[in-house]
Amino acid sequence: KCAIRDGKSSGYCIPTWFGICHAWAPAAILEEEPKCPVTHNGVTFQPMDLKALISDIYDGANVGTVFTGARFNGGTDSKDEYGRHSNAAYRDLNPAYFHIAAANMLGSLNATFVVDVTAGSEVWNQPVRGFKVYEQTKMSLEDAAQTFYGLESYPYNAAAKSIVYIKSRLSWIFETYTDGGLVSSGQVDKFTTGAYYYYLLELDDAGEIIGGEWVYNSDEDHPDFLWFGKSKPAADTVTSIGLSYADVSMLLEQSVACEGSSSGSESVGSAGSSASASTSASASTAASTSGSGVAGSASAGSEGAATEAPSAGSSTAASSTGSSASH
Repeated sequence: KCAIRDGKSSGYCIPTWFGICHAWAPAAILEEEPKCPVTHNGVTFQPMDLKALISDIYDGANVGTVFTGARFNGGTDSKDEYGRHSNAAYRDLNPAYFHIAAANMLGSLNATFVVDVTAGSEVWNQPVRGFKVYEQTKMSLEDAAQTFYGLESYPYNAAAKSIVYIKSRLSWIFETYTDGGLVSSGQVDKFTTGAYYYYLLELDDAGEIIGGEWVYNSDEDHPDFLWFGKSKPAADTVTSIGLSYADVSMLLEQSVACEGSSSGSESVGSAGSSASASTSASASTAASTSGSGVAGSASAGSEGAATEAPSAGSSTAASSTGSSASH
């Protein structure tokens, strides 16, 4: 999209996917979701208005993060004879790190994180809601080499002693213009999507995960990087555009408690605001991880066949229906 002033032949252009997903995603995890309209100083703030304000706070605040993976910015990239990307920034997150982080944070720690769900140059940060392992198949190096690469010996990671093939699914929240308390009303399920991922975990003699490789369509479609905010903004934060975290937090607390509203009930519907939907931390970790059988380990697994490639369309991309482009 381009903005050109009257009387000018040129202006400023930005990619249509640019936005503040780097702000609303951590806010969705760290802040409680507003539920009810709040009236203050004669102005009524709908829940979506408050989601917009808290997102803008996180956009302008200095908040420490834990970050892993390198952003792929486009540019030179090629593939080897097995379909593996040569550019390390495209190839990460390494599936070993992805698997350990998702299984332990969601399954063991009841915590969550943000992922850029696209491996390409665009950035779509989404708050993660769930992780589940659907298949775990332990294989010898020779079996894995033949199954996935048509070779007699495994072509990567000479330190690996065995392989576990994994089919898993990561689910996340996407953007919406729908107003109200989406978590408390149960509507959050309508704004949850995800993708299936297929990968090999490389194990050492002790059965510890020491590396991994994406396979099938996950060579192309996998998370680019993973991160989470270490804390909320400082209580005295005031952004460069004059937004006070203390003021917005006061409104947010009233909305969560449904105080300061003439109706005292949750607002549901479209408010016409451009704020992204927020989810509470509880919703981000509520999805089932039962049956995954993993907590950073790939030891116990089924011995079923791992030769069947995923069917077309089995991996669903993040929906952007009704959303503003994010960055």
